Parts: sequence; structure tokens; C-alpha cells
Amino acid sequence: MTQHPTQSPQFFLTAPSPCPYLEGQFERKVFTHLVGDKAPEMNDLLTQGGFRRSQNIAYRPACETCRACVSVRILAQEFTASRNMKRVIQHNADLVGAMH
Repeated sequence: MTQHPTQSPQFFLTAPSPCPYLEGQFERKVFTHLVGDKAPEMNDLLTQGGFRRSQNIAYRPACETCRACVSVRILAQEFTASRNMKRVIQHNADLVGAMH
């Protein structure tokens, strides 16, 4: 049988697994692979629809009995640290990170 590549993305649903956030709940995700020439445009569109991206996979929660997860996007150029955040940064100014 000959298979022809499709131009439309294919979406998949994961099997239920224990929720990493809410004890006693199960999570599912709907996902697609971001491939091809239109991957950047598809990622932009899916991001606006609440999808998240990890490498070339776009996904979002699709839990049957829960809607607690909310995708949040912070625009870095518009971010302003709160007074509490600034206080924490100052309190930890002596910390240094190093790679070995």
C-alpha cells in the first residue's frame, strides 16, 4: 500500500496517566508533531489555542474530568518583576551558578 504524506497535522491522544499536579487525578494530552515547512506557523496557531511545545511536539491537557490546567504565556519584553520578586533576587544575589 502506498502512503502519501498529509498536509494537515495529525492529532493523537495519550492514554490516561497519574496527574503530576493533582493527587488522585489522571491526565491525558492531545498532541501533534510539528514537522514540515509550515511547522512554525502551525506552532504559532496552536500556541494561541493553548498548546505548549516541547522540541517538535505541540501538546495541551485533554483531561476528561478536570480543567484545572491553564496555559499561560508571559511576554518577556512586557514582564515587570514585583516588589517581592525583586526582594528575592536581592536576597539571593550571592548565589552563583557554575557548569562542570
